[in-house]
Amino acid sequence: MRPQIAEQCPEKNGRIAKSMGSVCPICLKENRSIDGFDFIAILGLMKEYNWKEIWRRYLTEKARPHSISMYVAADRYFLELHVQKMQRIILSEKFNTNPFFMQQVIQRITASHDHDLIMEKIRQQGIDTGDNPVSLSCSLGNVIIDLIANRNEPFPQIPARIFGKTQIEILEKRPTDMYDLSSTLYLCQQNRSDAIFKRYLNPESAPVGDPVVNLEARVGDYDVRLRFRCVPTNSQMIVPPPGNASVFTIHQVLQRMNFRHSPSLVLQELTSVGLSVTTEQIETQFRLHRYINDTELKLEFRRIC
Repeated sequence: MRPQIAEQCPEKNGRIAKSMGSVCPICLKENRSIDGFDFIAILGLMKEYNWKEIWRRYLTEKARPHSISMYVAADRYFLELHVQKMQRIILSEKFNTNPFFMQQVIQRITASHDHDLIMEKIRQQGIDTGDNPVSLSCSLGNVIIDLIANRNEPFPQIPARIFGKTQIEILEKRPTDMYDLSSTLYLCQQNRSDAIFKRYLNPESAPVGDPVVNLEARVGDYDVRLRFRCVPTNSQMIVPPPGNASVFTIHQVLQRMNFRHSPSLVLQELTSVGLSVTTEQIETQFRLHRYINDTELKLEFRRIC
């Protein structure tokens, strides 16, 4: 029998039901239930070896010391994430991957990518896992983390979708989505402009001599448009309001939108780093920019409901 989602973070009538058992601190602070945002956040903290912040946000009062179990129902999967601190470092063939790849799998699952595509990406990493459930594990230091994706039965099939002519859409037979926005941010952070152009440049609409990547995707309650291009470095660049946003901040904003967090939490991600965006803009439309090295990244957000 599957554990109930309410075991980690109970919810009632859209609000946290504080009297229904032990609730993780982040749920109480942000008045929401656990979702894919938290799975991705924990894995990000794992990459930074920031165990202390993981326990601070997600360790409940009734949990065993340094042991976290979380459960989230996605459209076609039931996801489990288990984090545990061991007494010593453990070496095992069970640990078949790393936090970054686990983040990618979660983002593909929550973007409703085809199951065969997800399994193909897993097997390309040399990972031997079953088809259902899909089990991924890794260890950093003496902390181990397990991700389990259980397919819903009966497993719904994705209807054929219209996709464009970028390399990634042709290879994976799907339109661009939240996963690709996140992937572009990562590649931008790694200064891999060549990879961005290779994957996402539409050959039919690319200007000669001045390539520009344009991506559009529905993210939660927002229509998001991303523009990426190279810019000259021999002239002064004026960053428009609300300022030069970091890739991390833009990523956090997108993830909160994707899991339909409240506008106040989206706004908090921006104001906490000194970006002057108003509540009215969050609830209607706004832009974020990132200038780094010789590249310009611009995202436009328009709330549609």
